[in-house]
Amino acid sequence: MNDTESDANPNANPNATPNAHLGFRIAVGVVGVALLIMFAMLGSVAMKQSATTQALEAQESLREAAGSTPARD
Repeated sequence: MNDTESDANPNANPNATPNAHLGFRIAVGVVGVALLIMFAMLGSVAMKQSATTQALEAQESLREAAGSTPARD
């Protein structure tokens, strides 16, 4: 009844230690956090570019509007 081998996973790698699994999980976590930071930075750059484009378009439309109005004497 108290057979210790019955609890073991027959497909488990006998050479793998719990520390190896922990190291792998930590590495995957670090890569995940790095990807999250990169996507956040990319989104920030995209938002800044969009705001710059909108500001330039607004400035151009103001120049066109000012140029098309007749000059007052």
